[in-house]
Amino acid sequence: MTQTTLTRWRAVAYTDSGGDGEPVLLIHGGGLADWFTPLAAEPALRDHRVIRMVRAGYTGVPAPAGLTVAGHSEHAAALLDHLGAAPAHVVAHSSGATVALQLALDHPEAVRTLTLCEPPLVAPLVDPVDHELLRAAFGPAIGSVMAAAARGDLPAAFDTFMTLVCGPGHRRVMTETLGVAPVADAVARSRYFFAEEMPAVDAWTVEPADLGKVRPPVLLVQGDASPPPVHRLITHLAGLIPGATVATIDGAGHLMPLTDSASLAQLVAGFGHE
Repeated sequence: MTQTTLTRWRAVAYTDSGGDGEPVLLIHGGGLADWFTPLAAEPALRDHRVIRMVRAGYTGVPAPAGLTVAGHSEHAAALLDHLGAAPAHVVAHSSGATVALQLALDHPEAVRTLTLCEPPLVAPLVDPVDHELLRAAFGPAIGSVMAAAARGDLPAAFDTFMTLVCGPGHRRVMTETLGVAPVADAVARSRYFFAEEMPAVDAWTVEPADLGKVRPPVLLVQGDASPPPVHRLITHLAGLIPGATVATIDGAGHLMPLTDSASLAQLVAGFGHE
C-alpha cells in the first residue's frame, strides 16, 4: 500500500493496493478523508486494485481556490489516468457522490460501474416533495454550523454537522473505527469543508435529463435506518438513472462506510462483475 501525491494535482493524494485486479476507486464524503479507510481493507476486495482517493482540501496542502464539484471530478479523472486504472469501479459516499456522478457524466470512459452510498440531500438529487421539508429542517442547523465555522469553532461545527447527517453517535463510531488521532485531524482540517466544499456542493447542478444519460451501471446504496428523505432520494434517483439498482444495508445509516464496511464491500465486489 502506498500513499503518493500526484505530480500534476499536488493537492490530491491516494493509497493504492496495487495488483492486477479490476481497479476500484473510492471517493470519500465530506468532512472526513478516512470514510473509506475500512472499506479499502476489506477482504471481499482483496482481488481488486483498490485506490482510495484523498480529495483536495483533505491532504494538508491548500486546495485550489474556487474548487468546484467538477474540479474534484477532474482530479479523479486525472488520478485514474495517472495510474492507468481506467475504467474503474467507482464507489462514492455522501458529497463524494456528486463528484462521482460528475465524473461519470464528463468521463464515462473512465467509469466501469458507479456505486453511490447515500448521496447528499441536495436540491438536484432529492425528491422534489422534500425540498421545503429539508429547507425548514436543515436550514437553521446548517446556519449554526456555518456560524461556528466562521468564528473558528471547528469542533462545534464538525459535531453539529455530523450529528445532523449521521446522528448523535458519530464521534463514538468514528473514534472506535478509526482511532482518536484521525478524527482529531479531521476536525482540525475541516475549515475547508465548511468554507469551500459545502458551498461548492450547494452550487452544483445537474439536470434530470443529464442523469438519464449516465452510461455506467449504477448501484444506489441506502441504510434502512436512514430517515425517509434519504430513501425517497434513492427511489427518485433510481427512477432517473436508467437501469439503476438499489441495495439496502440492514441496520445501517449514513455512517455505513464505518459501521458496515464488510456489507458494503460485498455489494461492491458483486456489482458489475458478472
